Amino acid sequence: MQSLSAILQLDPFDPRHNLVTSSFFSPGVLAAIRLSMACYTFVTLGFTIVWGIVVTKDAAGFFSYFTHLTYCGLCGYLFAAGIQTALYARRGQKAYPLQRWAKPWRFLHMALLSTITAFPILVSIVFWGVIADASTFDNRFDAWNAISVHLLNSVFALFEILLTNTPASAWILLPFGILLLSGYVGIIYITYATQGFYAYTFMNPDGHPGRLALHILGVGLAECVVFTIVHGLVVARQRGVARFRPTQPTPTSDVKSLSSASDDVSAWADVDIREKGAV
Repeated sequence: MQSLSAILQLDPFDPRHNLVTSSFFSPGVLAAIRLSMACYTFVTLGFTIVWGIVVTKDAAGFFSYFTHLTYCGLCGYLFAAGIQTALYARRGQKAYPLQRWAKPWRFLHMALLSTITAFPILVSIVFWGVIADASTFDNRFDAWNAISVHLLNSVFALFEILLTNTPASAWILLPFGILLLSGYVGIIYITYATQGFYAYTFMNPDGHPGRLALHILGVGLAECVVFTIVHGLVVARQRGVARFRPTQPTPTSDVKSLSSASDDVSAWADVDIREKGAV
């Protein structure tokens, strides 16, 4: 029976360096793309908050929207993944810092990956299918914001799904995503109690608790469907790469690669110990 660490892909952690490589780009180029997307999402978040403070006067409710929370998660992942990839490229493509960090950090990285490949797509589906109307493109800011946080979010997620070597998220992380969605439901009603508005009008009970329950169940079911589709896309990409770009190492070279990564990690640890001793 596999241990929980093995199921969560924490031990051994990424022996083939899939989290920091791509079959289509070199590690240096991949790092540049990830960091460019990270900078764009960061600027988008910052500008939107400033706009809410100065122009629309509604910045207090910024973090009440699932869209903004998932966009923050996407921004954080792209920065983290971009930095890890840059360090991997700089250090000779042998190992990267996350491999030697404690298991809780590895878990958080994998859990975040499972959300940023599913939640943005869920956000786009709900927004363009349910919320968007003629007022979505009323002015330049609204149009830019809608495209940035409700369309490009899925483009960035699909980049990670289709054009990198990131593995399929473990199925055990699906309940983690549903738990986060359940927690967000509480935020909706906390926002209503403290600020007097529903972040999403379809979450307003309005005397129809049965309809509200269906909405909540529908979102949960949509998360399950999106997670499954993303999982299938990653597996399809892996099979396609193995067939048309067969560069996967043999089992023997896998062992050598893992051994080399372990040696690098040990070497870094020895350097840290010597430096601390010198201090």
